[in-house]
Amino acid sequence: MRRLMTFFLGMVTGGALLLGAMNYHLIRAPDGLHVVPKVSPKLAAAYVDIRGFTVADWTQHSEIAAALIRADQGSLMKNSASEALQKKVDQFLAPK
Repeated sequence: MRRLMTFFLGMVTGGALLLGAMNYHLIRAPDGLHVVPKVSPKLAAAYVDIRGFTVADWTQHSEIAAALIRADQGSLMKNSASEALQKKVDQFLAPK
């Protein structure tokens, strides 16, 4: 009986995690983790690390950009793009 309860508990936990992964993005930003609702329920892009995103990355991940704007967290896009630009400028200006 104990094994059966463990099996059902595992199924319920797995189902809940799958439901969460289909409906929310877990976004790693420079200031921490953010949970953002997805625009459309898909399993893709459940976890995204945007700390090193450039403008080109945002064009490839337009669904994540739309979800951030819809959740009023568009500042995360600006911060990651400006930090990437700042790193490139610092590398260019660094003495060799």
